[in-house]
This record gives sequence, C-alpha cells and structure tokens, in this order.
Amino acid sequence: MLSSNNSENCNINNNKRKDENVKKQNNNNSCSSINKTSTNNNNNKNKNNNNNNNKTNIESIILNKKEKFSSEKELDEKENKDLENLTNNKPINIDEYEGLPRFEQERQTSVWSKVCDWVYDQNFKIMSSTLKNGPIPKHIGVIMDGNRRFAERNHLETKEGHKKGFNTMLDLCQWGLTLGVKIISVYAFSIENFKRSKSEVEDLMDLANNKFSEMILKSHKLQQLGVRIRVVGDHSHIPEKTKSILAQAVKSTENNNRALLNICLSYTAHEEILHSMRTLSKGVKDEMIEIEDIDQDLFENCLYIKEDLDILIRTSGEYRLSDFMLWQSCFTNLALLNTLWPDFSFFHFIYIIFLFQFNSKTLKNEIQNQYKFNNNQNNQNNQNTNTKDNIENLKSNHRVKEFINHLEISENKLFEKFILKYDDEKQEQIQ
Repeated sequence: MLSSNNSENCNINNNKRKDENVKKQNNNNSCSSINKTSTNNNNNKNKNNNNNNNKTNIESIILNKKEKFSSEKELDEKENKDLENLTNNKPINIDEYEGLPRFEQERQTSVWSKVCDWVYDQNFKIMSSTLKNGPIPKHIGVIMDGNRRFAERNHLETKEGHKKGFNTMLDLCQWGLTLGVKIISVYAFSIENFKRSKSEVEDLMDLANNKFSEMILKSHKLQQLGVRIRVVGDHSHIPEKTKSILAQAVKSTENNNRALLNICLSYTAHEEILHSMRTLSKGVKDEMIEIEDIDQDLFENCLYIKEDLDILIRTSGEYRLSDFMLWQSCFTNLALLNTLWPDFSFFHFIYIIFLFQFNSKTLKNEIQNQYKFNNNQNNQNNQNTNTKDNIENLKSNHRVKEFINHLEISENKLFEKFILKYDDEKQEQIQ
C-alpha cells in the first residue's frame, strides 16, 4: 500500500513539474514573440520614417527643380512621372534620376570636379586663342555616327545614346562659335533611317520634339549668341508635331545672323540634287526663269545648302560619306575619326582644326585655280557678247534675283504652314 501511494505521489509531483515547465515555456515564447513584434514594429517605424524622410527630401528636390523651371513652363517627362508616383506613395529610383539639383550641387561641391573643370577651361582658352591665329573654317559638316554603338557598349537604351549624341552636337556648336565658325551642318537623320524599327524612329522624333522645344524656350539665349537654325530635307516623312516644333525653332531664330546651324533631317544628297532640279524645272514651267538663266550658281542656290564645305567630320571609324552633302564637298578637308560620336571631345575638334590649318595652303591654291578657270571662261564669253547680249544678261540677272527671293519667301511660308496645320489638328482633336 505504501509503495503504491508513494508512486502515485511521485507521478502527481512529476505531472505538476511538467505543467509548470510547459507554462514557463509558453510564457517565454509569448515574451519572445512580444519582443519580436516590438522589434519588428520598431524596424517598420524606422523604415517608414526613413521612407518619409526620403520622400520629403525627394519632393523638396523636385519642387526646387519645378520652381527653377517654372519660368520656362516645362519639366522633363521623368520628373512629372516621379511627382505623380510620390503623390500616390509609390517609390522612385533615385540613383537613375537625372538632372536633379542635388546631383548638380554634389558635382559643384566636389573638389575633383572643380579641378577638372578648371583644367578644361584653361586648355580650352589656350588652344582656342592659339588656333585663332590661323585660318578658321567657315563651314563644317558632321556625320554624327555611333550613337547606337555607344549605347550598346555602355549598356544603355538606344534613346539614351541619341541623347548623348545630341548633347555632343550642342557642345560642337559652342566650340565652333568660340573659334568663329560661321556655319555648322549636322547630319541628324537620313531618309534611309526611317527604315529602322518603329520604336527607334519614334524615340528619335520624341527626342527632337523635346530638345527643340527647349531651344524655343531658350530662344533669347540663341538670340544673344546670334545663332540661326535651319532645318533642311524632305519634310514629307516627318510627323506633323515634329514639323510644327521645328518650324517654331526656325521662326524664333530667323533674324539671327552671327552663325548658322543647318540641321539635316530626313535628308540625302541625292534627294537634295533632285530637289534643286525640280525647283529649276518648276521655275521654267511657271515662266519665272528661262532655260538660258540656269547655271552653276543658280543650281547651287536651289540646293538646301549652297555653301561649300571646308571640313567634313565622320565619326565611328567608317570611311564613307553616307550620301551627305556630296555636291558641297568637292574641296572639303575630310576628317575620319575612329571614335563614336558621343565620345567626340574638344580635343578631337582641336586636332581637326589644326589639320585643316596645316592643309589650308594646298586647298586654297586648288580652289583659286578652279575659280581662275571659271573666271577666264566667263571673261571670254563676255568679250564675245554685244550690246543686245548685255541687255539680255541684265534681264537674266533680274529674273534670277526675283526667283531666288521667291524661293526664300516660299520657304518661310512653308514653315508657317507647318505651325498652323498642327495647331488646327490639335484644336480638332480637342473638339
């Protein structure tokens, strides 16, 4: 009996101990879970606070950008999207965000960037002043090749490569203005480029719309620099919106006369020569000129670009002209570089100008010999003419002047038509 009672008491004690251990374990688990939840809550609070701080910082940065550009009435599409995402409590990628004042301030406060800028400015001033002592080219043509390869090499989208190329074109214009170059003609888009993928063509047209809209907003700066913009080529392939924006850029700078920027858009040299021939045939058909009035000077006046090239630059290591300004490049100095267009720098430009100055004497002699030959032929023809022929020549010169004036007026009316046509289509869409 005693042994059985003892065994029962032991079992009861063991059960009590087990229950107590279970209660302790439950209490410990509940405490640990409470601690975990509290730590998670704290972490979440910290994360939310950090997100809110980041959000407020980003909002202030973008709002500063908005205030900065409020006078220009335009923000980049990326900034607008990021503002919408922030208002809807959606995240944005700060590292990929371009053009924010925060990054500009970091660049300005960096000592290394200041040193690099100072060295660049000093080299720019020294080299520019040195080159100004020699002959400066009046007309430079550029085949801007290598934007897509630049994007592939740097793992960027194709449109980003084209953006870099556009910025390089603006840099080239500034360098040319500093040296005193009068005309720069850039091969922006060939007629053959319309055969590329639809998305790439649309990206290029959107890039043209955005950049030329910026030029229109900053037309006062272009007026201060005296830069006039011309867009040449077959406009039938260009979208109406792009035509309207290009026309506004042309009209806003038409009175500037210090330098000329020819943007060859939807252009080939073959089409340019055909355009000149059609213009002359139409002039004869409309009885504005006669067949005897047609000569080399009149033919060149009917081209999109009548001035001869002094330098033709081709980047990306290609050794072909790609149907660009074939008529104007008879006495040009070719500069074929094995570098992609977005990588084109001021030092490449200086090297090309130096080569031009080195070869200028031989080129000048060849051009003078050609002009002497043409002048001798004209003098011989003039000596054989009589008074009647002189009167006919005067009448011919008068017809040619009126015809050239008619072409200039029709070009201006064409760009005005582009603006009005797009505005009418826009109003129809709204209605």
